[in-house]
Amino acid sequence: MSPEVFSFNNELGWCKTCKGRGSSKNIECKKCGGKRFNEEVETHKIELSGKLYSISDINEWSIEKILSYKEELRLSEPKQHILENIINMNIGYLSLNRIMGTLSGGELTRLYLAEFMATSENTVIIIDEISVGLDHHTLLKILEQIKQLGFKNQIWLIDHSDTVLDITNEQVFFGPGSGKYGGKIVEESPRPKPIQWDRNLAAPTANYQFKDLHCRNIQMDKIEIPQNRVVTFTGESGCGKSTLVNECMAKDFVKRHPKDKLVLVGQNRNQSITSRSTVATFMDIKKKLTKYSDDIDDIFQRSIEDIIDELPNQDIAHKRLSLLIKLGLGYLTLERQTKTLSTGEFQCVHLVSELFANTRNPHTLFIFDEPSKGLSQNILNQFIDSIRDILKDESISIVMIEHNAYMLDSSDFIVDFGKRQLEPVEKLDVLSHEEYYRQKNGDDKVDPSPITSSLKHQEGIHYLEKDPIAYFKNAENVYKGGILKSLSSIARVIYGEYNSEKIAPVIAIDLERHLYSQYSFLYETGGLINQIVASHPTNKDTRSFDFYAPRNHCPYCSGRRVAEQFDFDVVIQDKTVPFWDGMLYPDVMEVLKYYQHARLQFLFDELKNELGQDISKSFNDMNEAEKHTFLYGYWEKSFYDKATKSTKIWEGFASLINRYMFVSKSIIKEQMKETRKMVECPICEGTVLGHHKKLMFNGIDIRDIIQQPVDQVIQTVGNLPVLEKIKAIVGGDMTLTQDIDLLPRESQVALKMVELEQASFVGYEMVLQNTLPFWELIQGSIETISKKNQVTICDFANINETRETIIDKYFTNGKYKKLTYVYEAFGYKKIVTQINKVKKSHPCPFCKGKKVISEDGLHDGVYKLSIPCVSCYASGVNDEGRKEVIEGIDVQTWLTGKVSDAVAKEARTEALSGIEIFKRIRELNKQEMMAVYECLESSSK
Repeated sequence: MSPEVFSFNNELGWCKTCKGRGSSKNIECKKCGGKRFNEEVETHKIELSGKLYSISDINEWSIEKILSYKEELRLSEPKQHILENIINMNIGYLSLNRIMGTLSGGELTRLYLAEFMATSENTVIIIDEISVGLDHHTLLKILEQIKQLGFKNQIWLIDHSDTVLDITNEQVFFGPGSGKYGGKIVEESPRPKPIQWDRNLAAPTANYQFKDLHCRNIQMDKIEIPQNRVVTFTGESGCGKSTLVNECMAKDFVKRHPKDKLVLVGQNRNQSITSRSTVATFMDIKKKLTKYSDDIDDIFQRSIEDIIDELPNQDIAHKRLSLLIKLGLGYLTLERQTKTLSTGEFQCVHLVSELFANTRNPHTLFIFDEPSKGLSQNILNQFIDSIRDILKDESISIVMIEHNAYMLDSSDFIVDFGKRQLEPVEKLDVLSHEEYYRQKNGDDKVDPSPITSSLKHQEGIHYLEKDPIAYFKNAENVYKGGILKSLSSIARVIYGEYNSEKIAPVIAIDLERHLYSQYSFLYETGGLINQIVASHPTNKDTRSFDFYAPRNHCPYCSGRRVAEQFDFDVVIQDKTVPFWDGMLYPDVMEVLKYYQHARLQFLFDELKNELGQDISKSFNDMNEAEKHTFLYGYWEKSFYDKATKSTKIWEGFASLINRYMFVSKSIIKEQMKETRKMVECPICEGTVLGHHKKLMFNGIDIRDIIQQPVDQVIQTVGNLPVLEKIKAIVGGDMTLTQDIDLLPRESQVALKMVELEQASFVGYEMVLQNTLPFWELIQGSIETISKKNQVTICDFANINETRETIIDKYFTNGKYKKLTYVYEAFGYKKIVTQINKVKKSHPCPFCKGKKVISEDGLHDGVYKLSIPCVSCYASGVNDEGRKEVIEGIDVQTWLTGKVSDAVAKEARTEALSGIEIFKRIRELNKQEMMAVYECLESSSK
């Protein structure tokens, strides 16, 4: 049975109703019950300890249970090591089918750490706020695991927790304040001491009762908490705090207290903000503040504490921003995007917006989920002070889920789950502050041991003499299957064919392979554009002009400057009728059902309200602005749809039809394909950036500078060292928007080496292949790089020509060309034709003879991926067909064998023996090419 059958990402294994998604529009698939697999896959069982299990049964198991079956499942030692690390990280309760997007930030960090602990060596590992979301006991356990990482790596911890700071060898403090008052390295910690504000010691006069609390591990009949107090729920990660508070209690509150107001502060974040939301728009004060923009310079760009004194005291904006300052967030700017705020920052902003909301309720219950996340001690001091002020209003009550020691110490009542239990939670005690700490102070305290870490030093140039191909292949596997694959989930898809059991500081580059992808621009080389932006004498907004950040790119062309376009007349049936009356051909409207017609109508309505444009009327009746919006979209903001609780953005029909016609069998799809061409992006007009801010150098905007020739750029921004290096390679007449992928090989190689030189790598091993043909060009860069890194040269001795040169020289004009198969050099003919006949009569039942299997929906932006079929060894031929004999040799040997498997010893040289016989000459390495050429030369004499 082929392993591809047990994947819900392809048609072999997926449920045909939901196509492996398990749900549709957030409704569980009725056909597969959310399990994602089809009925046939579910019939295949594996026997473990005398019981039969399907693939979906195994997927529901926790990591802890999987490891308990390690012998029967024949798990390799590296896999067992990763599972053990996950359990030691206190997240062994996670199931295999848990969707990554549902993991908390802490769970995700620990999951990655578990993998790094098993695979990384000689690597700098930066861990951002590992203490977030962890109780003290769990944190100590995690730190003990991180200590193991330090034996082979260097650990950098970014954290506010004293527990974390106390176990480090060295500490670096930033300050002296927050926001624009910070960012500098200071000698001593600028953190203030915790301030213990007065708690409310009076006996509560009223309580909230919650009953019938049943969800997952929570099986409670009731719990009662005091009103007008700070009540904090705490306990080990994964114990059920969020389930109880956010799901059980919140739902019961709404049912029992319909007249009161419930605010889940900072939760449902993605539903409450749009991609363009800022602090000002979220707090509903942007329009109010715009009227002051003529009198207050840069009102949206400066920090809140900078502008507050310039606003009228009686203005509602002044009151809201004053509270935000009191909460400790005066360092924020009003243009700061809400999606970039930390959890704690966003909860503070949300709290202020709710406190000033125009609603009248008898009582309000605020529920915070870890408001301390991402907030330093000085902000927490102000936060608790503000909370105490808010609670002076007796109609307000506050519930928090927290682990932070200061937040617990500032609470009036505490509900402690303790350690995570396998049994359901049936009863919890609500303890007063005094009672909780009287019990807690009796517990034994354990001080963590310090974490030590180090890196191996490596430098110089090493010329490999033995087996350079194998060494490079292994280094490439470590590089792409380790560092690159660990960068993101989409990187795991891109580099899926590479597998490495370690993550190490290794970079492997073959200088004769593809060095640059399409749309790699000259201004990106060696961080040039960042250096240009940084050279501006007054600009402080470097974030908006980070050309490498996707958030700044034009959303239509993704920063590529050009976009694919087809002749829209191909899809328009009648320009004189409105959209819903037959403007587009029926085949086009049919595929737009996948996008949903209701969504189109929602966006039509929103655009009419926002822009005053009606893009549902006939095409001929639209003005130019409406036609532009109709075709290319509106990207200035997204729109929140209350019905679906999601944000939507209008992409334009040019993009939508191009995407969805992919699934159509209509002739229109072919007509579109025939008229496709690349044009300047209609949204950014080739300027890359997706916003309208300007960065002027002597009256010239940065968008115009990148389109200037190198010499002119030097005159505009000054003589930057990296500009001089680039000029020496490409000349002064080339513009910075030149696509490097289109430059000659020599220029690409020289630019790649400049990138490595400028990147400031330290302690890496740079494994380079095919350097000799370019040695004179790149020797200086290699020597510079080798001062802080080890450069390993993997070249064939005495071969100083490139692959292209060898092919042109020896395999262009003679009998044997670059497309010639190796077997043809030994007199065999038309083997591939005969194998294709076998494939036709004996196709692989899994890939249907295509050699690959298509997998869908692996990642946002990756709609389809072709992977080699494991069952047939990517041949397209079934087991029986691979046993067929052609000219005395079975098909399997022809497909995977070497010259020595098919050619007699006397008819071949030793240098040819290990070459794969079914490869084309252009697929061979240079040493193999020369061996084939020399064999052909000697046999022709």
